[in-house]
Amino acid sequence: MVKAILFDMDGVLIDSEEYISAAAVEYFHERSVPVTPEDFIPFVGAGENRYIGGVAEKYGYPIDIEQAKLDTYAIYKRLIEGNEKALPGVHSFVEACHAAHIRMAVATSADPTKMEINIDVMDLDRVWFDALIHGKDVERKKPYPDIYRLAAERIGVSIEECIVFEDATNGVEAAKRAGALCGGITSSFTRAQLRDKGADFIFEGLGSFPSFSSIEEFNELIRMFISREKAFEARSHAYTPYSSYPVGAAIVSGRSGKMYSGCNVENASYGATICAERGAVMKAVSEEGELDIDMLVVVTKDNPPSPPCAVCLQVLSEFSGPEVPVYLCDEQDHITRYHFRDLLPVPFKLEQS
Repeated sequence: MVKAILFDMDGVLIDSEEYISAAAVEYFHERSVPVTPEDFIPFVGAGENRYIGGVAEKYGYPIDIEQAKLDTYAIYKRLIEGNEKALPGVHSFVEACHAAHIRMAVATSADPTKMEINIDVMDLDRVWFDALIHGKDVERKKPYPDIYRLAAERIGVSIEECIVFEDATNGVEAAKRAGALCGGITSSFTRAQLRDKGADFIFEGLGSFPSFSSIEEFNELIRMFISREKAFEARSHAYTPYSSYPVGAAIVSGRSGKMYSGCNVENASYGATICAERGAVMKAVSEEGELDIDMLVVVTKDNPPSPPCAVCLQVLSEFSGPEVPVYLCDEQDHITRYHFRDLLPVPFKLEQS
């Protein structure tokens, strides 16, 4: 069970990249160094020592890194104050975590000066965070795992019971090397780039995270997002030459906790087509024998997302109780939750001999 959340800051809680980039560019331009915003992209998430220092090295410009950071932060504060605030959904998400007794920490590669500026700009209550970890707390910055291991240690939770929310590829790599789950947020890098670094699931941001009121509900949503990622991956392999309507599905086994995915495989004889949901069921049964479905996730291209067909619902009824949660998702972050009974209230049943 996930007991704690470790937040990266920039790109997760606040959209500050534009401002720190502009501040760094202004710092260099004041010194007649012709840097561009693109020069800083490789160093996103690695801390200001690399963010500023790496570009200085590229242009062969010698700097005193500590003074350079102070000068850049002064510009940054002027640019961001009054022009930025917490990203959509951040306040409500943090409040929900606090109410659900989920431990929280910020783990940013930024120096404490920038971290404090951002917290003030976001108007976040510091007492809701069990730890505030910054770049000067660790020698090795992301993509090394040190900062996330330290954050877990500071809040008294094993790293295996933590989930990291990250927007940068360096941060995702750090989270996975630390041993945590990682939700990748697409505010700075693409879904493919975050997935390639090992993100367990991808979403648009905390504003698109469904509501929850307990740590149990939060953990169900984490399982849903991970299952959705497996359904996305399966959907990319769908064979749909006739309908051009790919579907991905994933089920969670109540017996083992394993996730099984499937995609639709069409046939010129439409009756021979196998739907994604049935493909996932067959995979699970072939591995486990008896199957007790604990969750179903289906991904389609529709908004609102489409439910399983009647045949699939009948097949699923063999292995699903009426209270099993069913999540229908589209290609973005539109998610609808049902219970199985909502989709098939009266399944056809035969007495088993």
